[in-house]
Amino acid sequence: MLVLQRAVYAMCTIVLGGFLLYFYQADFLIAYVKESFHLAILLGGLVATVLGVFNLVCCRQGGNEDGCGHNHEEAGVSPFSALFFIVVPLVLCLIFTKHEVAASHLEKQADIDADPSKMKFLVDLPPFTKETLEQTRQKSVDGYFEMNLLELFYSAGDPELERVFSGLDFETSGQIKAETKHQGDGKRMRLFRMFMTCCAADMKAVPMGLEFSGELPQFEAGAWVEVAGSLSYEMVGGLKRPLLHVDRIEQIEAPSLEERYQ
Repeated sequence: MLVLQRAVYAMCTIVLGGFLLYFYQADFLIAYVKESFHLAILLGGLVATVLGVFNLVCCRQGGNEDGCGHNHEEAGVSPFSALFFIVVPLVLCLIFTKHEVAASHLEKQADIDADPSKMKFLVDLPPFTKETLEQTRQKSVDGYFEMNLLELFYSAGDPELERVFSGLDFETSGQIKAETKHQGDGKRMRLFRMFMTCCAADMKAVPMGLEFSGELPQFEAGAWVEVAGSLSYEMVGGLKRPLLHVDRIEQIEAPSLEERYQ
């Protein structure tokens, strides 16, 4: 019986190692863990698998006693119970998980007024002048500077960047939702993107206000859009944040997982 216990516990370790190795090669891993941490998952999977195989090969070594005078043959949790509670949850997770952020969590995170000063580590913007923008940023066919939403968000609160960016025309993309906190004159919506620093557990939304001159467009909450307009800044709840005065907006396909949360 002790040999069987050892063999099944070794198989538990192999299953965990194999699960990590499967995740390492899967395209959806980027939705859970930042790329810089992928090597740790590979090493963890290899170590667990090798350790499990070693224990499986050596499970017949030794007797029923460990030298302390006690028989451990019947001690501990049933090995088959341990295997069941490891394998079944992992299999169910792989079958039913969509490998994306839940809509309810997106809605909750997107309503948070993030502080640019506390997220400056997410991007390293060089000193900008109008000439720098002309030299380093492409323009859309209708003349808008193409910039990442994170770059526009981080420019808020930096007097030099605000001076350069204010009044300029930018094009960016992200997910859109209704503005529930700072409606202004009722012509507002909120653009946001989710960013992670290490893993899905620390994922945060980076928001930007959108202001429309006419009727609000109709998009499903969380839809991906490309939007262009002129940029200004406003104080919201004691925080400076960018506000894009929309000239055009259209729905686009959601980017790949690799691009979606970076």
